[in-house]
Amino acid sequence: MANPLSKPSKERDVTRLILMMLFFLFHFMLTMQPAPFRREHGGRVPSDYSLMGALNVAIIGFWLALEVFEFLAWNYRWKNLRDGVAITVVRCIPVCVLIVFFPGLMPGMMRLMAPLLTFYLSLVFRQAWSYAVVAFFWLVQLLLFFTAPVPTDTPISDNSYGIVILLYQLMSILLMFLFGLFWKEDGKNRERQAALMAEIQANQEELRRYASRVSRVVALEERTRIARDIHDNLGHTLTAISIQLNKAEAFFRKNPEVSIKAIVDARTSMHEAMLDIRSTLDTLNNPTEGFDLFSQVQKPLESLRQAGISVTADIRGSTEGYNISVLLALYRFVQEGVTNILKHAEAREVKLKIRLDGDQACAELRDDGRGFDPRAMKNKDVSGYGLTGLSDRISLVRGTFSIESAPGTGTALKTCMPKDPVALIGKGSDNVARQ
Repeated sequence: MANPLSKPSKERDVTRLILMMLFFLFHFMLTMQPAPFRREHGGRVPSDYSLMGALNVAIIGFWLALEVFEFLAWNYRWKNLRDGVAITVVRCIPVCVLIVFFPGLMPGMMRLMAPLLTFYLSLVFRQAWSYAVVAFFWLVQLLLFFTAPVPTDTPISDNSYGIVILLYQLMSILLMFLFGLFWKEDGKNRERQAALMAEIQANQEELRRYASRVSRVVALEERTRIARDIHDNLGHTLTAISIQLNKAEAFFRKNPEVSIKAIVDARTSMHEAMLDIRSTLDTLNNPTEGFDLFSQVQKPLESLRQAGISVTADIRGSTEGYNISVLLALYRFVQEGVTNILKHAEAREVKLKIRLDGDQACAELRDDGRGFDPRAMKNKDVSGYGLTGLSDRISLVRGTFSIESAPGTGTALKTCMPKDPVALIGKGSDNVARQ
């Protein structure tokens, strides 16, 4: 037995209903004007023709009612195989009754009912048994042709017209079998499609959970990095301040100028340490779930203004729908760029441009400072966060990062990141447009 779809389709499939109604209509018209089936030997109309036509129409009407019921109740998708077997048995009951009570009418009616019975039986039998059904009805039609030949209305003595009718009957059986075969295959395809859609939806839900976990992991990694920076950078700065103060104490009497210079250097280092501490505390006090990129990037820009550097900021777009890891990477991009400008660039003017659109976020931080050779950065053992660490962070969110700089020409940092890196999982490339 075949296994039909167990789950009903959400959309009504009227294809079979329309085709079957057309076939029933053709069957009804053929019953009302059955020239090839009406004449017996000698051109006489059989006395039981009216009864055969009435029974034929009654059976076709009964089958049509069952067809509409199956369409409305299950949309041709049985809940289980027993439903399909039951409704097929109900369809066969009138034929069985006809064989028992009117056996003489069976040959004429089977010529019209055999294609429909082939279709309905093919739906509940496995494909191999469906072939047996076709062979059975072909054999029945051949036996009827040879045992009860149907002559034509023309005076031609041969059986050429009867052969044409026989071929029509055999082809009708074959076509209805193929219709049933294609119908079952289409059902299997729909079942596979529904299973694939369910799997895709499950994968999408899993990706959403993964994205949420990624955000928490990124936040945890950020806090870990901050702790490491406090240990490395702040510890190094305090050590340097201690050395400078010891130097000032040692040269206080011997060389006051060296002592004053050491104190000034210690004060500068202390100011930088305070900026680092303030930035670290701001990051720790901000919950990543409600991270406001636009307000956060103003803080490093404000440190530029306090240092007497002219700042032009052009920020457009909305952060709605952006992955938190992308927003954090954008903030670190600005923060690290500003830190490098304060420490090394000796710039007078800085321009920041950020664009957030529906698919990606792009940013550019440009200064008019002294610049440097980006190739030299690759040859250095860069510790801490730095530009190398920034590049790694941007790569984690499947973004691009580039540096344009040369000695004496200033520096431009550029980056582009996708709105949701998780959506790009499984693709061959990052598909992130460059600015």
